[in-house]
Amino acid sequence: MTYKYIIIDGDSQSSMSLKTHISTLNDFYFSGHIDNGEEGLNLILETNPDVVFLSNNLNGSVSESSFTLVNELYKYMVILPKIIVISNTKEVAYEAMKYDVYDFLLKPFKRIDIIKTLMKFKKEKSFSMIAQQNLTINNKTTNSEDPVLPAIVENTFMTDTTSHETPPNIDFHFDTEDIKNELIEVIKQTLESNSNSTSHHNIDVEEEVVQTKNNILCIKSYGDYRFIEFDDIIYLKADNNSTDIILDSGDSITAFKTLKYFESTLPSDFMRIHNSHIINIKYVSRIHLGNSDCYLNKGKVKLPFSKSYKDNINSIIELYASNDSKED
Repeated sequence: MTYKYIIIDGDSQSSMSLKTHISTLNDFYFSGHIDNGEEGLNLILETNPDVVFLSNNLNGSVSESSFTLVNELYKYMVILPKIIVISNTKEVAYEAMKYDVYDFLLKPFKRIDIIKTLMKFKKEKSFSMIAQQNLTINNKTTNSEDPVLPAIVENTFMTDTTSHETPPNIDFHFDTEDIKNELIEVIKQTLESNSNSTSHHNIDVEEEVVQTKNNILCIKSYGDYRFIEFDDIIYLKADNNSTDIILDSGDSITAFKTLKYFESTLPSDFMRIHNSHIINIKYVSRIHLGNSDCYLNKGKVKLPFSKSYKDNINSIIELYASNDSKED
């Protein structure tokens, strides 16, 4: 399947760089480039793209006009294309999140970041198509006493809102029954909340939800659900008002919560050793008290620890030394 995308950016050089990177992906078809918000709105309505790369740097516009364009789209479209904001500064990401955008890319572009974003988009599209074609329903998944839930599932995964045919039955496939039921409940609460909104173009800022259950960290932000197993997390790093979660796979996931929030949320296997770091003690491989260094993941990662969290370091040493599994 081919997906259409357009670029709305006043910087022609960065637009060309973005187009060059995406050209290596055969599934995405370039539908046009515009350098200002007004013509960008018209191009979206004319071509109905799947993805829009939207810069905060537009010609002949004030800085907030690019995000105003998102509000304008709600006047004409029931289902918006996926908006991916592109910018030279990371601070724009916080403003962009208020407008329920799909993702954020920082200039200068890294090809791997573009690939990850578009692969995530393709995965979600494929899941939606499979869900529409599945004509079996699991009574354990949809509570028979709640007639609202089947409609919630339909509204969440159906992309053709003009159809009046009987909604398809959907059979979800998750690793555990608890995660499946939890996700359905979150979807239900989100849609009920959205239904109370008086208009589409008066958008309230949706606060990110972070939940932990069954050794799974669920990070939900603007309709994007990330399920992370605790054992896959090496450490967490503070980044202003957000937190970067570093995984064993080498990936990094940004959550718009402070490190202090995670300190009170995560289980006892996670300890804070510095104002900027919380570690998963299962990955500790060495502690050097003289240099105030803590080594993780077989020595691949070295993090400093501070005196204010020395008690936590001592607890880790006592835990492993008592099991004869670590040496000073």
